[in-house]
Amino acid sequence: MKHLKEDFKQYKGHIHPPLFTMIPLKNWVPDELHVMLRITDRLWDLMLAEVKSQKFDNEIRDIICEEMKRIKVKFSFWQDQRTWLHTSLMGDDKIKVIKLFNLNTILPSHQAEKIHNLWNSFYGLYQKMKDVSTNPEDFAIKTKAWLDLFLTPSTGTPNTVEYVKGLYRPNDITPYIHVFVFHIHEFIKFHQGFGLSAFSCAPIEKKNHQHVSHFFRGTFKDGGAKETNSSAIVEILQLESRMLYYWAQKNPISFPKNKKLRISQ
Repeated sequence: MKHLKEDFKQYKGHIHPPLFTMIPLKNWVPDELHVMLRITDRLWDLMLAEVKSQKFDNEIRDIICEEMKRIKVKFSFWQDQRTWLHTSLMGDDKIKVIKLFNLNTILPSHQAEKIHNLWNSFYGLYQKMKDVSTNPEDFAIKTKAWLDLFLTPSTGTPNTVEYVKGLYRPNDITPYIHVFVFHIHEFIKFHQGFGLSAFSCAPIEKKNHQHVSHFFRGTFKDGGAKETNSSAIVEILQLESRMLYYWAQKNPISFPKNKKLRISQ
């Protein structure tokens, strides 16, 4: 960080000075949850782009939805003007897709096998990333081998029998893939005693999910009464404070509805 403060361009890849120069680089620990989420997003989007480049009619969409149904993932397509949109996968569903989705149903067998190997390799490395016993040097070697698989080049001349399609290009690499391959092993080494799971944002994401699914039921979502002019986050905190108070005082937070009795003469 001292060298970056003096001249950030002396390290390859840095195009801007660091925002928080008081924080040592080894304390910028990548969140293992978002590494998984963003890389699985990229792998899924790249696979869908390949399917769309070949054939993307109702039959293919139905096959994808049926395969999702088989592995118990809620998924659907819908059309917005001329663009086909699809369900955003949640964290656990992304892992299911990476592990269980049968690519042979929508891709040629040789291409399906390559992508399946890429997905399986990533899932195995993701599990190792969370394991405190993982050797950082071994992890670095395996992630770079995974990147080589990701960048498998095409061979032969297109539109000929000898042509063998590869996988993806360097332009398809995202910042999260870069961090996964070139920096995760450094943080595994720095924080071997804790493990990267100790720095996971999963509890925060869980809390956010609870806010969205529960607290928003009792708020105006930034469209509340004009006289209060309060934002959604203020209403969420107020609602949570009231619930914590009632819980601490052992007061009920809900009451059964009054029953209506009809008395016949």
